[in-house]
Amino acid sequence: MTWVAWRVQRPQILAALGAVAMLAVWLTATGLVTGHSPAWKYWTDGDVGLLYALPGLLGLALGAPLVAGEAGHRTQRLAWTQSIPRTRWLAFKLLMGGLVAAGLSAALTALLEWWTKVVSIAASTNSGGFSGVRIQPAAFDVTGIVAVGYTLFAFALGTALGGVIRRPGWAFALGIPVFAAGRLLVEDWWRPHLVGPASYASLTGIPSKAVWNGWLLNSGLVPAGRTSPVPGQTWQASPPASYYTCTNHARSMAADAHCAALAHVHYVMQFQPASHYWALQGAETAIFAGIAVLLLGVTVIAVRKWSS
Repeated sequence: MTWVAWRVQRPQILAALGAVAMLAVWLTATGLVTGHSPAWKYWTDGDVGLLYALPGLLGLALGAPLVAGEAGHRTQRLAWTQSIPRTRWLAFKLLMGGLVAAGLSAALTALLEWWTKVVSIAASTNSGGFSGVRIQPAAFDVTGIVAVGYTLFAFALGTALGGVIRRPGWAFALGIPVFAAGRLLVEDWWRPHLVGPASYASLTGIPSKAVWNGWLLNSGLVPAGRTSPVPGQTWQASPPASYYTCTNHARSMAADAHCAALAHVHYVMQFQPASHYWALQGAETAIFAGIAVLLLGVTVIAVRKWSS
C-alpha cells in the first residue's frame, strides 16, 4: 500500500521537492552573499510575498490532486477492487502526503531561521530593510514553527476541496483565496489576542526599548491611570481641548509632558513583547493544525460518499 501511494503521488512529490530545492539554493546563495557584503539588501517586497505564499502553494500543490486527481482519472476504482477499504486507501494517501508536506516545510523553516538572521544583521548594518524583530508580522510568519502549521492547513484544505469538487485544478484555484483569507483572519484578528498584550505608558510618547523590540498593536492618548481607552472610545479618540491649547505653546519634550499631565492624559502603547514570541507561535500553529484535522475529516466524509 505504501509503495502504491508513493507511485501515485510521485509526480507531485518530486515537483514539490524540486521547487523547494531551487528555493533552498536561492536562500543559501543570497544569505551567503548578504553575510559577506552587508551593503546588499535581499529582503524586498518580492521576498516577503514569495515566502508568505510558499506554505500555501506547497500544501495545495500536494493536497489538491491527492484524491481529486484519482477521481478525475477513475484510478481509485482499481484500488477499491483490490479488497482495500476506501478509508484505509485514503488514510495511506493522507499520511504520506501530510508527512511530505510537513517535512519539506520544516526543512525550509530551519533554513529560513538562518536566512532571516543573516539578512536582519545586514539590514541593521546598512541602516534599513528588515528589522529582524521576529515577533513582528514581517518575520513572524516565516520563522519559528508556524510555517509547518500553514502548510498542513493548506494541504488539508486542498484534499478537502478536491474530495468535494473532484477537480484538482479547481481545488487548487479555490484553495488559494481561502488559504489567504484564513491567514489574514488569524493574523489581524486572532494573533494579537492569543496571548495577553503588554502596555507601556509615558507622558512623552517615546517608545521604550521593549516596545521597539516588540510588535506594536495600538497607541494613543488615554486618560491618566488607564492602559486602554474608556469604554465607547477608540485608540484614535481626541484628547481634551486643553491639551491642544497647551501644546500649541510647547517647544520641548518636557513641555509636551507637562501639557499631558495638565490634561490628565498620557500616551499608552499596547504591544506584544518579544518574550511572547514562542507562546504566540505555539498557539497559532495549534490553531492551523486543528483546522487541518477538521478538514481531513471533511475529506474522509466526502470520499466515503463517492458512489464509485
